[in-house]
Amino acid sequence: MVAGLILVGCQTMAGPAVPAPGTEIVLKLGGTPAAFNYISALLAAALGREGYKVSVRDAGDITTTRMEKMLEQGKLSAFILGRTPVRDRRLLLVDVGMTGNLMNRRVLFIPKGEQAAYDAIWTLDDFRRSNKVAGLGEAWADPEVWTANDLRFRTLSGDWKRLYEMVASQARDVDYLPRGAQEIAYEWRSYPELQVERNLVLIYGDDHVLYVSPEAPELHAALLEAMPLALESGLIAELARKHFTAVFSPPINLHERRVINLTPANQALGLLD
Repeated sequence: MVAGLILVGCQTMAGPAVPAPGTEIVLKLGGTPAAFNYISALLAAALGREGYKVSVRDAGDITTTRMEKMLEQGKLSAFILGRTPVRDRRLLLVDVGMTGNLMNRRVLFIPKGEQAAYDAIWTLDDFRRSNKVAGLGEAWADPEVWTANDLRFRTLSGDWKRLYEMVASQARDVDYLPRGAQEIAYEWRSYPELQVERNLVLIYGDDHVLYVSPEAPELHAALLEAMPLALESGLIAELARKHFTAVFSPPINLHERRVINLTPANQALGLLD
């Protein structure tokens, strides 16, 4: 087994060979239960359509920082992340939107009883003037987006899940926690000390993409072929709807929210054409 694959084929001067149909691919994946279930189903379906035999191993629920290190080391095969220049250098990119444009729709966790402070926000300028401070994971792509849009934020290294408590306490200079629409739809019941802000959705242009371990170039080659086909065929949209139908139900009601469009970090950094 090489980098998660039982391979038929070899590496050429032009780059890693695409594994032959029928090759067994063992994916080592992690994340929250919802994230793991989604990426497992999506990659297995996309690769299965190309004739590969796919099995999945669960590495558990681990932090984004730890996950990136495990990707670099080959201890994880792939994961869905926001695109950044640092990740582009360290990992192997599959530049395909992976969540049906749900991850780039951010809905806010706020402290209980603070909804009125957000009711008058209709525009990005309103949001800036509110001086609200976001709590963001240091390893997330979001700090670059918030910087590009001149929004206040505070980053937390290590276990970003401490941000839930920081927002709830209202004593740590963190006013809200933005989460992907599909994430907050899964999480809100677990944090009764918080509430879902009921009006707003912050949208930036780029969906999250797929990064593959640099220790798995053959897997990367297979996914470079499989994932664009999964997008074009509607497979990604179909599985996103199947796994994340709760985004259209209370308290998320994604289709009923006021939209605030943010400048994508990649556009600000010149990564987009």
